[in-house]
Amino acid sequence: MSWPRRRRDEPAGDSARDIGEGDIGDDHAAMTVDLSGIADDLAVAEGNPGAAGDDGAEGLAITTDLSAVRARAEAALATEATEAPEHGLRVAEQQLKAAIRGRKRRERREQRRFTWHVRQRRRPWLVAGAAVLAVALFVVIGVFTPLMSVRVVQVEGASRVDVAAVEAALAPLSGTPLALVDQAEVHRALVPFPLIQRYTIETIPPHTLVVRLEERIPVLAIPSDAGFDLVDPAGVTVEQSEARPEGVPLAEGVAATRSSVAFSEVARVLRDVPPELRAQFATATASTGQDVSFVLHSGVQVVWGEAEETPRKAVVLAAILGALGERPVSLIDVSSSEAPIFR
Repeated sequence: MSWPRRRRDEPAGDSARDIGEGDIGDDHAAMTVDLSGIADDLAVAEGNPGAAGDDGAEGLAITTDLSAVRARAEAALATEATEAPEHGLRVAEQQLKAAIRGRKRRERREQRRFTWHVRQRRRPWLVAGAAVLAVALFVVIGVFTPLMSVRVVQVEGASRVDVAAVEAALAPLSGTPLALVDQAEVHRALVPFPLIQRYTIETIPPHTLVVRLEERIPVLAIPSDAGFDLVDPAGVTVEQSEARPEGVPLAEGVAATRSSVAFSEVARVLRDVPPELRAQFATATASTGQDVSFVLHSGVQVVWGEAEETPRKAVVLAAILGALGERPVSLIDVSSSEAPIFR
């Protein structure tokens, strides 16, 4: 396409306006296209680079195709027309999402406010449930895991019994969970020790088993071929001695027969009196279960009678002995604790 030659004195603006208005099309009549930037391209296309910068060159003939200009203009308009709605759509979507989030926050606040009393009523049950769960977990850990098993055996209350021997007998319990320690197994381990009268066990987490012993206490000395047998109230020999032991009364008469009723009643009295009072008895005798009597180391005879009310009779006898002091008496009768007699 050939463009009319523009004279030197012809206004460039009018030509540009005419070209722009006449060639782009009716749909874009209101658009003004600046061709000043295109002149250089046209000059290069014509093979005359210098012409692009020299407005005074005469005989300039510009020939080009405006299809590229049209395409650029249409692309610019299309971009402007599409970007504006897309931007507005994004803004609207963001505002909608913000409104939805705000509504959900308000709903959650309202829900918490209206359900506050329900949560308060549930809290004690939740606490109780958590406590039960914790206890159950503790029991499960203690029973079914070695985390709380026996590693230390502690023996207490032994004076006549060999502690090392007792610990050795209880050694098979090592490694047993504390909650599964079998008392029957402990009993079997302690049966070979006749000096043990009774015992109790205690488990102390995480690894300690405590065995508290109560040893048999000798309350009577019975003559025997070896000298004297020191026996407990059940008639079990606690130890033997060649010489008459101190602090343990000597059984005389029928009371020296372990299978007799007299022995049982005398032993019952001696079991229930305080150790410091029992140590003052030199001999003990009885022919039946109702005529128990003792002789003190001072030679005073004590008539005890039956084994009933032994603790009360012991208190009365101790009070009389304290009141008499060094006053010589030969007999004290406490068979009736309400009316004791001494002479």
